[in-house]
Amino acid sequence: MSASAQTQSRGTWTIDREGMREAGKVQLSLHHSHKDQFGQDFALSDLKGLDPHALDSDGPVKFELVREAGTVQFEGTFKKGVGTGTYEFASSPTFLAKMKAMGFQGLEDEALALTMVDVTIAYAEELRSLGFKPDLDHVISGRIFKVNREQVEGLKAAGITGLSLDKLVECRIFNVTPEFVREMRAKNPNVNVDQLVEARIFKTTPEFVATMKQEGYPDLTQEQLVAFKIHNVTPEYIKEMRAVGFKDLTADQLVEFRIFNVGGDQIRDLSKEGYTGLTAEQLVAFRIHSIDSAFIEKVKKSGYSHPSPDQLVEFKIMGIHKAQADI
Repeated sequence: MSASAQTQSRGTWTIDREGMREAGKVQLSLHHSHKDQFGQDFALSDLKGLDPHALDSDGPVKFELVREAGTVQFEGTFKKGVGTGTYEFASSPTFLAKMKAMGFQGLEDEALALTMVDVTIAYAEELRSLGFKPDLDHVISGRIFKVNREQVEGLKAAGITGLSLDKLVECRIFNVTPEFVREMRAKNPNVNVDQLVEARIFKTTPEFVATMKQEGYPDLTQEQLVAFKIHNVTPEYIKEMRAVGFKDLTADQLVEFRIFNVGGDQIRDLSKEGYTGLTAEQLVAFRIHSIDSAFIEKVKKSGYSHPSPDQLVEFKIMGIHKAQADI
């Protein structure tokens, strides 16, 4: 089949009225086979012939999606807010021929996807003009996530250049905008794209940085900020540790405490057995080896009135032997 020949296919479609996430839009799903499914939000205005009132009515419908890459015709019924039916797709031979002339391969297999996401010749040319040499998959993903000149130039103005299409898509997915870049670089001029994405994923925002600065941690690296978020080192936790005597923990110690669940409950539990003033390292070691008041009571019943922290760790590792004399 030449790229100028028309590609046709058929399948079934569904629209669920309850799936509407924005006013004036519906989620339309196409089922081409048991394995192939395509779902996307569409403006009702793009679905020519679909009366918005039909979504809440029971009865037959006919409508179509007309794009540069092809046309999808729909027929079916709505009942209680759920629409179902069949569709027939026909690609545009002119579009396929132009895309083939630009060097794109595999057009017939992706003709429906190109239509659904509204890939146009102008969009493919725009990506080329930005210096990219995308394959068809990257054109489709770029269109889905709105990678365009506005994004590229906006990021460039904020100091971010030379990104691949995949990175630009990632920036769209995680909302790394020019405004966010400027906001983050005002706090850390050397923050890179991967760290900006991390900041969005883990919410290490300038507000979080400012909060930690107020808690006495003004110079946290991006890695430390992410570790704080991953391990839930919060202002409340820092205050809790200060209240039980740990006023000068380093960022790494706070993370270690969280990893091993060192907290006020543990410290209060140990204090019941007379173990106060333990170091950060001792508390972590106690957590690692599951040394708590119950274990200490067991040791005491073996004849040790107040073994040292190191002895408790040794007993946990080696076992408790009967005391020959009180230590």
